[in-house]
Amino acid sequence: MRTLKALLLSAFIATTALTTSASATPVYFSNDAGASGVVDVYVDGQLVFDDVFADSSMMFPKEITAGKHDVVITPNYLALGEAGILHASITVPETDGEDGAYTVTLTPDTNELLTLDLTSGHVD
Repeated sequence: MRTLKALLLSAFIATTALTTSASATPVYFSNDAGASGVVDVYVDGQLVFDDVFADSSMMFPKEITAGKHDVVITPNYLALGEAGILHASITVPETDGEDGAYTVTLTPDTNELLTLDLTSGHVD
């Protein structure tokens, strides 16, 4: 029993250290690409936003650690790895109280190719 308590305590300390070592930034997602349809957004292989309709923004942000991340946008009816609409990297800055949140926007460029833009604030 004593070994189990020590093991659980060690696991708790390791988990706490991993989850609090990097600062998190509130990030919204906006889908401004009407042709994309309803999408899911994966960050570093984890589903972060799901069922985001075209021409809509998420009302609530997700906490994402500051730093570089791989983002994959997929149709909402397909799993990660089946068919991606867009694969891109973004670098999320640390917030310092003044910057607040950021918004990642899926948008078509001048050639109608989809891109991701990261902007400061919450874009409606």
